[in-house]
Amino acid sequence: MSDIQSIVIVGGGTAGWLAACFLQRALGAVRQTPLPITLIESPHIAGIGVGEATLPTLRGMMQALGLPEAALFGAADATLNNGVRFHGWRSGGSAADDSYDHPFDAPPPFGGFATTAHWLNLMQRGLTQQPMAQACTVQTTLFDGHQSPKLMDSPDYQAPVSYGYHLDAAKLAMLLQQTALRRGVRHVQGEVAQVQRGAAGIEAVELADGRRFSASFFVDCSGADSLLLQQALGVPWVSYADWLPCDRSVTLPVAYTQADQPLRSHTAITAQDSGWSWEIDLQSRRGTGHVYASRFCSDDAALQRLQQLNAGHRPLAAPHFTSLRIGHAARIWEGNCLALGAAGGFVEPLESTNLYLVEWALQMFVDHVAPSGNSMACRDRLNRLAGDFHEELRDFIVAHYALSQRRDTAFWRACTDEAALPPRLVELLALWDAKVPTATDLDRRLSPFGPSNWSYLLAGLHRLPSQGIGLAAHISAEVSQQALAHVRDIRRAASEQSPTMQDYLRSQRGAAPQATAH
Repeated sequence: MSDIQSIVIVGGGTAGWLAACFLQRALGAVRQTPLPITLIESPHIAGIGVGEATLPTLRGMMQALGLPEAALFGAADATLNNGVRFHGWRSGGSAADDSYDHPFDAPPPFGGFATTAHWLNLMQRGLTQQPMAQACTVQTTLFDGHQSPKLMDSPDYQAPVSYGYHLDAAKLAMLLQQTALRRGVRHVQGEVAQVQRGAAGIEAVELADGRRFSASFFVDCSGADSLLLQQALGVPWVSYADWLPCDRSVTLPVAYTQADQPLRSHTAITAQDSGWSWEIDLQSRRGTGHVYASRFCSDDAALQRLQQLNAGHRPLAAPHFTSLRIGHAARIWEGNCLALGAAGGFVEPLESTNLYLVEWALQMFVDHVAPSGNSMACRDRLNRLAGDFHEELRDFIVAHYALSQRRDTAFWRACTDEAALPPRLVELLALWDAKVPTATDLDRRLSPFGPSNWSYLLAGLHRLPSQGIGLAAHISAEVSQQALAHVRDIRRAASEQSPTMQDYLRSQRGAAPQATAH
């Protein structure tokens, strides 16, 4: 038996309701009655329907929860996401001459070597000038054709290539809430007025109306306020502001200019003078936003820029500003309390990691549930892993800025200061000046970003090995040309077989009424 016999979750939203669904499913599977879970959320915090991009890992999470994929299309305004297209990050140029792609799919191997090595071999010999993501991967052809990663007959959560989602975060939270309530989770609305400490950490939370809720375990999903972990238990915050200065965002959902216009199957992210902007195509609207550093840009200026980017599109809601606290709790699990979402850690969402941070922490926590009275070793290990995990994510995001050639604004000069880079990132960049990234370079890797992800970034920002790669002396040009020809053949087939995003979604809308969670 474990110490977890009942759970109180403080805070709703996507993090809270995902935690409720997952913990009910993972920890209550063999019980005769549902695991007692109570979720408390403020009635005064309205869900903001931000268009959010996800990593492919969300597919496994939704499948584990027993949700049919059609439920996401019908209830969360979801579309499919092949990856990210970055504009203006290398030198601040136009989309036509300063763009690169980060697809979810990895380059296929050929002849015992990574396709990236074949591409670099031909680049060194002057035999190709094609961008890496176009030469080495299949998925970017779907970017260009506004095409779905799934075929019309692809089973739930499966496709020829990896994919994530674009979805409405508030609608996803509502879908998860409905699922949790059907499975026995108790929903309480109220304001937490007091957190009562006990021998295990937290004994109970008391609401402003006097109601008191006790449990053997608590989950803090109260956002950056972190009512339980930081305010009640005093766990400090490890800030990444010195490396990632963006600390504000403004979002603005807009209407499409015409009905049934082609929907992009990738996230579009554009570098701005003091941060970056995003565009995400949902079924009913486009989600847009601007992430920026308040040291270099005011709220008014950020909103004005976002409105300029959306010229010609009708706003569907008032702009919404949010403060971003970049970093993580020194310990995400303290006593009998686990912190998730912004209460536990938040890294600038440049690579769609918001929901993934919650997924990762939940799965790691369940992996470390120990027998009753013996959780210290598991708790200590999870906290150490969480620190390493957040540092990995931090370094990957910092590299997007550090490798840029932009020096045209104070923001970009601050972000590209090599003296301010994290030591581990400096070490990796020095290594990759002599070779292409491989799995063994990323020892003790915890994040979802492996050698192919780093390769897309390095190649996209023109940070290739300065003297070429040593493997070029051992790979013939003919074999490398065959490798890229092999990729071209697969790209051609994918382009011919894959439906457009609009056509795929039309087929799903027909199936949505029959989709129910079980």
